[in-house]
Amino acid sequence: MVGASSSKWEANGMFSADGEFVQFIQPVSLDKPVESWLCDIERSMRATLKDSLRKCLQGLQKMTAKRDKWVTAWPGQMVITASQMQWTSDVTKALAVGKEKANKSELKALKKKQVSVLNRYSEAIRGELSKVMRLKVVALVTVEVHARDVLDRLAKAGCCDANAFDWLCQLRLYWEKGPAGTGKTETVKDLGKAMGTYVIVVNCSEGLDYKSMGRMYSGLAQTGAWGPASTSFNRIQPWRCFRRVAQQKSLIPILSALRPARPPALTKFSSSERQEIRSGYAGRSELPDNLKSMFRPISMVVPDSTLIAEITLFGEGFSNCKVLAKKVFTLYSLAEQQLSKQDHYDFGLRALTSLLRYAGRKRQACPGVPGEEILLTSMKDMNLAKLTSADLPLFNDIIQDLFPGVDAPTIHDGKSCGSDSWSGSGPGASEPKAVILIRPPPPPPPPPPPLLRGGRRAQKPPAARR
Repeated sequence: MVGASSSKWEANGMFSADGEFVQFIQPVSLDKPVESWLCDIERSMRATLKDSLRKCLQGLQKMTAKRDKWVTAWPGQMVITASQMQWTSDVTKALAVGKEKANKSELKALKKKQVSVLNRYSEAIRGELSKVMRLKVVALVTVEVHARDVLDRLAKAGCCDANAFDWLCQLRLYWEKGPAGTGKTETVKDLGKAMGTYVIVVNCSEGLDYKSMGRMYSGLAQTGAWGPASTSFNRIQPWRCFRRVAQQKSLIPILSALRPARPPALTKFSSSERQEIRSGYAGRSELPDNLKSMFRPISMVVPDSTLIAEITLFGEGFSNCKVLAKKVFTLYSLAEQQLSKQDHYDFGLRALTSLLRYAGRKRQACPGVPGEEILLTSMKDMNLAKLTSADLPLFNDIIQDLFPGVDAPTIHDGKSCGSDSWSGSGPGASEPKAVILIRPPPPPPPPPPPLLRGGRRAQKPPAARR
């Protein structure tokens, strides 16, 4: 945020992309050349966030039992980071005490505490929250659910040592030394957030040429950001771009400078680039060998769709998320295996997350309705319209097996779905107060009689008399 004070322009704070505002510790004067005050703003941003993180962590240690109030007092980035720092400290202490006592009771007690915190956040999500606050709590819940699962795995593995690999392989945050998405791009973005690094994502298309790529990489080498994390990099037409890039003598040194094994020639900070290359997909082409040598290939495992569904449902305010997540994943798995193969069918991870987001909007609008009924209605709303007549009975049979004894409720009121306008099985069911009646449009008027010679219209014959 920029303002004028005593005829001098100053920067007083910064806004996030979601609209969250953080005040600078001290205003930054903008009377210097642009390349100077931009660096001053960057240093002020780092100093402000460091001071805010220190105070946020101190506030968490004082308000451990009132985390719902603590979340509202600090920026989202500070809340997530401080929460992970406190979790790292708590787990380290629990492992140390468990090693002395030779038992796992400390980890189990810490897991119960973690579940209690998650239940509070879930109640807050179902309440009235602003847009920024809801985004903050949902992001925090995603991290806290992962922390709960880590505690569960440590307890099942019998870990009682802070130097055990099961604990050292986790992402840990310490003040002294200093999830997530559903795929490759989200993994890189989340890692950049954890390291405080700006990530640029570019969705490649067939129209991208070698000049645009040259500008992107040149700017990347000079700014120090992570990116461009180019998705579907080999979707670009090879005759328009790849061959020209491979022949460009100016692009190869830039790509070489971005490689961490060599000293950067143009970089101001540590830079990195990631190209998403999907082999074997329709519309994808192979890269030239000299471009392949610029990137280090990695392999990605199949994501845990059940865990992703559980975290998404928790972030949307559902309860009993583990059971509901298994039902959603089972439905889409069986639908993909047993239904006919159609071009417009999609029962993958993206369709699953779209279903859960849709169910989350219904959850916010209908807080008094059981979660199973909301999820059942969302499943039918998102899938029945696209099914063929032959697949529809089989899909309904799968839903009935997954939700036995649960009827799909219907919304009678067009504006809201409270308990007065929701009908179905469960404690929130009641008779509707308002019913929308849809009447068919009136029939079109009859066509006029045809024209005769001379411009006269034919007379309508008189009605027959009895």
